[in-house]
Amino acid sequence: MTFIILSIIYGVLLSGITLFSWGFVDANMPLSTLPFLYNLVIRQRSLATTVYVVLQMLLFGWYIVLLVLTYRRRVSLKQLIILIGITMSILYFAFPGFSYDLFNYIATAKVTYYYRENPWLVMPIEIPNEPMLRFLHASNKVALYGPSWILLTAIPHFLGLNNLFITIFLFKALVFSFYAALIWQIWKISKSAFALAFLALNPLVTIETLVSGHNDVVMMFLALWAMILLQKRRVFWATLVLFASIFIKGATIALTPIFFWAVIRQQRKQKIVWDNVWFWASISMYVIFFFSSLREEIYAWYLIWPLTFVVLMPKWSILHAITLGFSFGLPLRLAPFLYFRNWGRITPFIKKFVTFIPPALAGFVYAIHKKR
Repeated sequence: MTFIILSIIYGVLLSGITLFSWGFVDANMPLSTLPFLYNLVIRQRSLATTVYVVLQMLLFGWYIVLLVLTYRRRVSLKQLIILIGITMSILYFAFPGFSYDLFNYIATAKVTYYYRENPWLVMPIEIPNEPMLRFLHASNKVALYGPSWILLTAIPHFLGLNNLFITIFLFKALVFSFYAALIWQIWKISKSAFALAFLALNPLVTIETLVSGHNDVVMMFLALWAMILLQKRRVFWATLVLFASIFIKGATIALTPIFFWAVIRQQRKQKIVWDNVWFWASISMYVIFFFSSLREEIYAWYLIWPLTFVVLMPKWSILHAITLGFSFGLPLRLAPFLYFRNWGRITPFIKKFVTFIPPALAGFVYAIHKKR
């Protein structure tokens, strides 16, 4: 009965997120949405902000309950798989409106394969009469992603037949497949239902991956696959896959020291404690997570980088607590923009507050609890 209630509540919350996401369809897009949703998001700022914050908080509250029940073994692996299936089934139909990165992926693929230009030299805005320029948010930038990702985007680009609606959902399907592959890897390595729940049903992961379609799960899948291959002593293929990961968007270059340290230990026939590898991989990805603020800012989906390795650490640690705090705070960075509709004024302060205060509090609570 508990699981049925949990599933119903979850389904309602996900449906709410999916419905709300369609209010973010740009008026210049060749897509239609329900007028009341567009009116809510565009014209009723206070209400839209309230709806977004309430949905995020309820979803996170549900997630905490799930983690507690999973830790107490009152939610089984089979039930987690059902919840993951519910998540993917509902959120596939969400519009990627909380971030327009997916449209940048589409535009970059179009520059590459339709116009046959070099995406690292030619910006979308340089393509005359390109219809996507009416709603792109980063048309004045060259490709920010590496050749591995550009190569993968050929699949949804060509299958989409230059139809924006079809192409959106083909790009989402590509990301969904890597999400499924990543969580399978997490289970394969950890054999822990708690680790699976911590990553697969984390609201930040589900929203940023399954709604917004960010490609970070692709990068992390390849990085983790490289580690799995290394465990099997397939050094050549492990190295190849790691560099394929780096050539998605570059962040996993931070893993190269720990990766080649493990390679050297293997060559010397020395024991590798993989729990230590996951710890240092988490630290490495957290370092580049924080350094990302030097280039632009810390985006919510960047948390997927360290989170992938944190969940593999077998014992609850301060890294788990801090990651949980970030998982709560980072999605709220969108709230001040929904209210003010600009990134100036008090918005930067609010974004920093919701980014750093929740993990600081989570770390403090962990430290207090640890002393008892």
